[in-house]
This record gives sequence, C-alpha cells and structure tokens, in this order.
Amino acid sequence: MASTVEGFQQLAEGVIGFAQSLFQDVRAHGPQVIYHRIRDFDIRDVDITNLQLSLIMFITVATGFVSMIILANLRPDQAAPGPSKENRALGAGSVAHQKEGSPPIPPPTQVVSLRVYPIKSCRGFEVDHTRLKKSGLLLDRNWMFVDKADQKFMTIRSDASMTLIDTNIVEGTGEFKGAQMLEVSIHGTDGRVTVPAFPSKKWLDANTKLSTVEIWEAETDGYEYGPEINKIFCDYFKKDVALVYKGPTARNVAVNGRKELYGKETPHMFADVMSLQVASEASINDLNKHLQARAKEDPTITPLTIERFRPNIIVRGRDSHPWEEDTWKRIRLTTTIASEEALYKVDLDVVARCARCQVPNVNPSTAEKHPHQPWDELMKFRRVDKGSVAKYKPCFGMLCVPKNEGKIQVGATLEVLETTNKHLYNTAKFEEL
Repeated sequence: MASTVEGFQQLAEGVIGFAQSLFQDVRAHGPQVIYHRIRDFDIRDVDITNLQLSLIMFITVATGFVSMIILANLRPDQAAPGPSKENRALGAGSVAHQKEGSPPIPPPTQVVSLRVYPIKSCRGFEVDHTRLKKSGLLLDRNWMFVDKADQKFMTIRSDASMTLIDTNIVEGTGEFKGAQMLEVSIHGTDGRVTVPAFPSKKWLDANTKLSTVEIWEAETDGYEYGPEINKIFCDYFKKDVALVYKGPTARNVAVNGRKELYGKETPHMFADVMSLQVASEASINDLNKHLQARAKEDPTITPLTIERFRPNIIVRGRDSHPWEEDTWKRIRLTTTIASEEALYKVDLDVVARCARCQVPNVNPSTAEKHPHQPWDELMKFRRVDKGSVAKYKPCFGMLCVPKNEGKIQVGATLEVLETTNKHLYNTAKFEEL
C-alpha cells in the first residue's frame, strides 16, 4: 500500500512538472508543440515495471485533463451561447420576421373550427381535432365521384345536388369491428353505404379496380368501387357514376403551389388546386354585414355560414381588421394537448388567395343556388388580386402548403410569422413575396 501511495505522489509530481514544461513550451512555440510531443512519444521509453492498473488509469485521466486546461487557456475568450431563438425542428426561417415595407404582423388568433370534406363537392363535417398532413387534413378530399361516361370528376359547379350527399365517420362492425368507416348517405333518404376510412392496399386490390380518372383536364388514378357501392349513387344522379379513392400516383398542387412558383412539388389528394384552405370568421362576419344591407332590397338574401366556402381551418380573426389574412405569407399553428403532455407546431406557407367561382351561391343544406349572392356582393369589394384569372374573380380565404405535419385541434393558436403585399394568383413566386 505504501509503495502505491509513494508511486502516486511521484506520478503526481511528474505530471505537474510535465504540465508546467508543456505549458511553457506552448506559450513559447505555439500549440503545435503538443502535436510534436505526441508524434515523438515512444511507449518503450516508459518504465511500467512498477505501475499498477490504477496508476495507468490515473495517467490517462490526468493527461487529458492537463491538455484541456492548456487548450482552454490558449482559446480566445468567447461569450457563452444564449438560448436559441429558433425551433430547429422547423428549420431556418421559422421565427416571426417583419420585413421592411410589408404589412404589420397581426396579433395571434385562435382556431375556432376544423372542417373535413372526405368526398369532393359533398357535405363535410366538423371535428374537434385531427392530424394535419402535407397533403392536407386527414381524410380531406380522399374520394370523389366520376361520371362513368368519360371518367371525369363531378362537382357542385355542374350539379348542386352533390351537397345533399352526407359523410360521417363511424365505428365498423362485423369483419370491420374496431376499424373506422366512412359512411356515405343521401340527405333525406335511407340510402347509405360504408367503406373503410383507411383502406389497406390488400383490401383495395380485392374490392376495387385501379382506373384512370380526370380532374381539371389532367389525368390521375383512383381506386374505383364496384356496383354494390355505386348503385345508390347511380340511382340518385340518374346516370352511371362511380365513387373513387385516390390512387398511388402523385397529384401535385397547382397554381402558386406548383414547382415553377413554389420551388418544389407537393402531392395532395382531390382538392381543386391546393392542400389546405384557411379562412377567417371575422371576414365572413364582414361579408354578412354587406349582405345584410342588400337584404333590405332582396328578402331572399340571408346570412351565410362559412361552410359555403368549404375551408378546412377557420380562425377567429379580428372583427376590426377583416380580410387581414390577405397579407399572410407564413403562419404557424401551435396545439397543446395536455393529455399527451405534447406541443405540436405546424408551419404553413400561405402561397395564394383563393379565387372564387359561384359554388358559395349554393346553400349546402338545400342544394338551392341563389342567382346572385354572395357572388355579386363579393365582386364589388373583393376583387383584390391582379394575378391571372383572379383579376376577374373575388377572393375569400387563403391557400396554404403545410411545411411539416402534426396534430391540430380547435383552440390552437395561429401566429403570423411573415406578411406580404405581393400575392398574385398563379403568377408570383413564393420566394419573391
């Protein structure tokens, strides 16, 4: 034991002497001397006859410690790093940024409603929470109807009765027990069918056929259901139609979300041009104020619900600042789920205003189309975009591309990260906004 202690003392004195010598050499000749000492070291010069394992370990630790002290003294003084100002998971540019000359960034607002429309042009439903994917809200526009005569998509624009086809998510029974099912029914009738809401490839191969379908003069693919599913819809529309589920071939977003303007391709489902539409409750309130003034002359004009415009995410907005969503460029949705002890942050690029057709003239509860409103009123004060066909149309709502994915629920916070006054429909590049 005494020899071990004596050995430690000798070793400690040797290490200290070595450190002092090395430090003096480094100050005199620079840190490269450490390299030369290591390069010229020869293990055969070390007498390890009387060294025990504990001494060898001590030598290793002490040498490393001394080297750290020397290098720390040679390193110039630097300030300690402060807290990060960015969420690295979201990437660069994820913080709020007020550009010179851009509209002011509005205060945060809340999500007041989430709406999913599983079948294109048919009735959707509200949800309290869901998952936002890069292709849009979960289940949104995953299905559509096609006319079997030409395999082209069907839309409210040509057949307003599509709004009387209701959709719902129900629990499966029998062989589908425990699975979620899409229930499709026809308003005011007993006719209804159910199909898996999340069909497997195996189920699709066994129960559908992969067909080529056309939407907005572009071909894509879809899994076409058979006569047992389609019969009630053929009877309803009085022609041969088919329900189809989006196939595996990518169908990319269009207008300002296309690669030439957005910088990359983004696949989505059967929505017209974009993955996601965000609208403001403050803006629909303002529109209803305009319509209320018109109702004194035309009693057929009644207040509208935002369902007329078929948005996915509705935020409260500010009644004192309606239509301020026109200036959004980048927004963030923050959802806190206490039961999961989780925080979800999803960033969206707001790439364009939503240029409108006359679909909002159709009452979704009755399928009746008003001959004038709200189109006529919107044309008077909402022709706000000079880009492409939008110069001839009114705008309501904003078209967005999700940058990442996550859960979202009613009550989530919407924060505007960046604004712009340069939106031009199907014209402006996102990087130039």
